[in-house]
Amino acid sequence: MNIFKIVGFGIISVSLIIILKNQKPEMALMCVVAASIIMLLFIVDELTSVIELLNRLIENSSIDINFLKIILKVVGISYIVEFGKNICNDAGESSIANKIEIAGKVIIVSLSIPIITSLLEIVSTIA
Repeated sequence: MNIFKIVGFGIISVSLIIILKNQKPEMALMCVVAASIIMLLFIVDELTSVIELLNRLIENSSIDINFLKIILKVVGISYIVEFGKNICNDAGESSIANKIEIAGKVIIVSLSIPIITSLLEIVSTIA
């Protein structure tokens, strides 16, 4: 299972990072970023299979494929924003982390406009 690899790698990474923080703090942050990226790469296969399953489900239903694309983009953006925010917080830059979070929220809202518009059209035809 990938979870054992991820957790094991995470524990080893944290141990090395703790040692590095005392000797070379500037290198510790780089190791945090590298370890985070490697751990994300561990789950790419899992994510790919989920996206393929969602595509098959959408093809077999009457849902507009563009809505799925928007939803996947929103999920992807939220994960990327969380990743970037956490890296900034680890570096002690909470102000930049907050700006990344705000930017992510704005982008998610702007991406969601077609879905919101569609829902409003449906509600207005029912009422």
